[in-house]
Amino acid sequence: MELNSRVFVTGANSLLATNTIVELLSQGFKVLGLLRNIEKYIGPKHKNLSLIEGDILNDYDLDKALIDCQYAIHIASLTDQNRLNYSDYEVVNVFGAKKVITACVRNNIKKIVYISTANVFGYGNLTNLGNEEMSIKKPFVSSYYAQSKFQAQKEILNYSDVIETIIVNPTFMIGPYDAKPSSGKIIVMGMKNKVVFCPPGGKNFVSVTDVSRGVIKALINGKNKEAYILANENLTYKEFFIKLRKQVQNKFLIIQLPKTLLLTLGYFGNILRSFGIQTDISNTNMKILCVNNYYSNEKSVNKLEMQYEPIDMSVSKALKWFDNFSLINKAK
Repeated sequence: MELNSRVFVTGANSLLATNTIVELLSQGFKVLGLLRNIEKYIGPKHKNLSLIEGDILNDYDLDKALIDCQYAIHIASLTDQNRLNYSDYEVVNVFGAKKVITACVRNNIKKIVYISTANVFGYGNLTNLGNEEMSIKKPFVSSYYAQSKFQAQKEILNYSDVIETIIVNPTFMIGPYDAKPSSGKIIVMGMKNKVVFCPPGGKNFVSVTDVSRGVIKALINGKNKEAYILANENLTYKEFFIKLRKQVQNKFLIIQLPKTLLLTLGYFGNILRSFGIQTDISNTNMKILCVNNYYSNEKSVNKLEMQYEPIDMSVSKALKWFDNFSLINKAK
């Protein structure tokens, strides 16, 4: 794989896509990023970066973007947890993925990396971590987002006989270039609030910069039809907030919420959703916060030669970026 190859990246203004673009450029690749609004791209400018506005559901936009590319990384996805219908996720995450990969085939792209999620595989506990061989488990089987990514992954792999297809499955990413913020909301909570209400469960945390490197390793060395979980430290939410509190000036109080309270909130959230009110609060989402959603990174370490930085370092990078981003916005 030539380092001056051009790589097509969808969803170029997202947390992972921006970090992946930065890493691709640092490694000598040329990049064509597709996004809906160029003004929302917050990554650094570069002579080898071209941005184009377009929609992954539009064949013309995809063909126009792919003309001079040799490889593709499909990151664009609907990740909001407040949508009321599965069809909202299906259109973007499933039909969008099919549009992208068929366009890649049509334009003779050599290889595509599809960004899925670790939650399409079964999670585990500290003595039996989730891995690429485990089937999706409750409550994620009821999550519209996880369902859509599971279906999209299956659809993408249907094309692996005509285009080399690699799947990457990140866990919960934290780090720079999270302007929305998306997963960075958990960092902002500790920066701004005097009290942080903590769910009883846990999850696997990973640096988005590590994931971006993993995506490129998968592009270069990943095997056709294979999936790789990119994961790092398995922590309870309380353990994570303790790590965060050590690094912020705001020494917030951590209050752990009981499972029964969250499940009750989920019940009322379902009632609100039944009236058409968009909210992140639902029975499924509250159950997700109550499980220890833990994964192994063994395959990515052994097969992709991944190395992961300590989460304390990832937290530090995220805090520094949010501080700088806030200062820049105040100066405007």
